[in-house]
Amino acid sequence: MEDIVKQYKTSQYNYIIDYKGKKLFFNGVTGAGFCMTNSELEKLDPLLNNLKQFQEEYADDFDRLKNLGYIIDKERNEIEYLKFRNREEVFLKKDYRIFINPTLECNFHCWYCYETHPKGYMSKETMEKIKKHLRLKVEVDKISSLNLSWFGGEPLLYFYEIVYPLSKFAKELCEKNSISFVSTITTNGYCLDEKMVEKINEIDLHGFQITLDGHRERHNKIRNNNGEPSYDKIIQNINLLCDKVEKIHITLRINYDKQTLKNQQAEQILNDIEKGNRKKIHIDLQQVWQVHDKSNNNRKKEISFLIDNAKKIGYQKVSCSGGFTLGQFYNCYVSKYHYVEINYDGKVYKCTARDYKEPYEVGEMQDDGNIIWNEARLSKLYASPTFDNPVCLKCAYLPLCWGPCPQKVIEFKEKELEGYCVMKDVERSVKDRLIDMYESSLNAIKQNVIE
Repeated sequence: MEDIVKQYKTSQYNYIIDYKGKKLFFNGVTGAGFCMTNSELEKLDPLLNNLKQFQEEYADDFDRLKNLGYIIDKERNEIEYLKFRNREEVFLKKDYRIFINPTLECNFHCWYCYETHPKGYMSKETMEKIKKHLRLKVEVDKISSLNLSWFGGEPLLYFYEIVYPLSKFAKELCEKNSISFVSTITTNGYCLDEKMVEKINEIDLHGFQITLDGHRERHNKIRNNNGEPSYDKIIQNINLLCDKVEKIHITLRINYDKQTLKNQQAEQILNDIEKGNRKKIHIDLQQVWQVHDKSNNNRKKEISFLIDNAKKIGYQKVSCSGGFTLGQFYNCYVSKYHYVEINYDGKVYKCTARDYKEPYEVGEMQDDGNIIWNEARLSKLYASPTFDNPVCLKCAYLPLCWGPCPQKVIEFKEKELEGYCVMKDVERSVKDRLIDMYESSLNAIKQNVIE
C-alpha cells in the first residue's frame, strides 16, 4: 500500500473560499467546484494531509477528488503539465477560427475606439481568395471545426454583400465535409431588422457580442448614429434576436468608465431586456482602458451591486474584465496557432484589439487561398507560452488567467514585463470571480436539465 500512496499529492491550485456560510472548493486546472459545510471541511482537512489514511478509509471519496483534480499523481510537475497542455492547445488542436472584417467603416464614432475607419469594403476578388482559403483549410489541412467570426468596423453594414454569401459558402462547405461549423459576430446591433434576422437563421449565426455604454442617456452620448440615439433600437434588436434566432447566445458587453456606473443607473440596462430572454445573455463588464483607475473602491462596489442584481433577476452568466479562462489552457484566441484575422483588403492580422496598420500585419492572402506569413513576427507570438516568466510561474492563480496576452508580450520591453501581472488590472476579486463561475456552472446545469 505504501507504493500506491506515494503516487498522489494535493494540487497546488486548490482554492478554498467562504461562500454563503459554507466553503467552496475550487480547482484552477479542472474548474471543478463543490461546496462543503464547515464541519465537513474539519473532517476532510486532516485527510488531505494524510492521503494514505484518506485512501484506505474513504476510497470512493478519494477517487472522486482525484477525478476532480484536487488530488493528482505525485510524479506530476504541475508547471510542466500546464506548459504541455498549453502547447498542445496552441498547436495541435485544429479547431480553426477565422475573423473577417468586411469593412472598417462604422456608423458609430465612439471616442475610445482604437481603430481608424477608412472608407472601403471587401472586394469580390478578396472574397474569392477567402473561399479558396477555407477550401484549403477544410479539404487539405483537415481542420476539425470552423469558427467563422465577423468583426470590423461594423460588419452588418455589408451583411447582404459580404457576411451572408461568405457565411453561406462556409456553412455548406463544412456540411459537405461533415465538420462542425460555428458562426459569431461582434456588432453594435444598430443595423439589425426582421428581414436580416431571417437571413441570419439561414447561415447559423448564433453568437453575438453587442456593446452598450451604460444606461440610455450615457450610452446615447457615446454611441449614436451621426447624432441619432441608438440605445432603444439596440435594446429592441437584442430582444428581437432572442425571440427569433435559434440557439442564440448574446454576450452583452457593458463598457464602463468613471461615469457609467454612477448612482446604479446601469441597472436600467438589466431591466430593459425582457425577462424571458435573460437566460440567453452573458453580461460582460469591461472597463474602458483609456481611463483605467484601479484605485476606485466606490466603482468596485458598483460593479458588485450590478453583478449581484443581474444574477437575482435571471442572468445566468455574469463576468467582469473578461473573467477567467478555465479549461482552455490559454488566455486569448490570439494564442492559438490555428487562428487568423483577414482584413477587408486581404491583409492578415492576429490581434483584434489593435488598429489595422503595417506594424501589426503578419501576412497577406494570395490568389490561391494560401497566406504568405511574416515569420519573424509570427515567431514572436508562438515561440513560448505567454506565462513563461517568473511572476506567472510562481502565481497560485496561473491556470485561471494564463498570464499577459500575446500582443503585450511582443510589444512590451523586457523590463516592462518584469513584475507585470494581469490580476492587478481587474476590479473584481479572485474570490468573487470564482463564485461567479461556480454559480454560472450551476445555472447551466439547471438549464440543461430543464431543456
